[in-house]
Amino acid sequence: MNDQPTLQKRFIVFEGIDGAGTTTQTGRLATRLLAADRRVWLTSEPTERPVGLLARRILSGEFAVAPEAVAHVFAADRADHLYSPGGIVERLADGEIVVCDRYKYSSLAYQTIDVPGDLVESLNAGFDDPELVIFLDLPVHVGEERLATRSQRDIYERLDFQEKVRERYLRVLANACAGVRVVTLDGTLPPDILAEKIWEAVAETSIL
Repeated sequence: MNDQPTLQKRFIVFEGIDGAGTTTQTGRLATRLLAADRRVWLTSEPTERPVGLLARRILSGEFAVAPEAVAHVFAADRADHLYSPGGIVERLADGEIVVCDRYKYSSLAYQTIDVPGDLVESLNAGFDDPELVIFLDLPVHVGEERLATRSQRDIYERLDFQEKVRERYLRVLANACAGVRVVTLDGTLPPDILAEKIWEAVAETSIL
């Protein structure tokens, strides 16, 4: 991992509380970029790589793990995601656009609720910055209504917890590193309208 983060051009990250629609909108953006003859890698965190799969099992509640250990697992998965062969940094260097569903801002919003902020910040301090962050802001009660349709919930999908997550997201993204463009959009908008606003935000960068 680098000592200092590098701003990575063509790296787009989506963030939001649970139920905000990040997975839907990352998929839609990737599809539209492909239709525009752009080379795109659609990815997410936790990843489907070995450490990411462990993180997913922890999120599901399968294992009872100390919050500090959870923070380390997510950081390890992120380092693997960025720097391993075929990872984010290599693909960006090869000219691809990387669209990622959640990134280090999720750790700073979620994990600092149960873990000292200094620890989470130090674990993520050296990770590269994206060119663009799309934050889908959603009232927590709306997210809760959407989560009600799921057959299973992860350990963070609780109304009181999500209230704290949203508050932290707003603080974290307000202090994003210099050069990172953060675009906040209304996550309650109809998916088609939201997708169009996301496309407009991407078009205003150097990505297209």
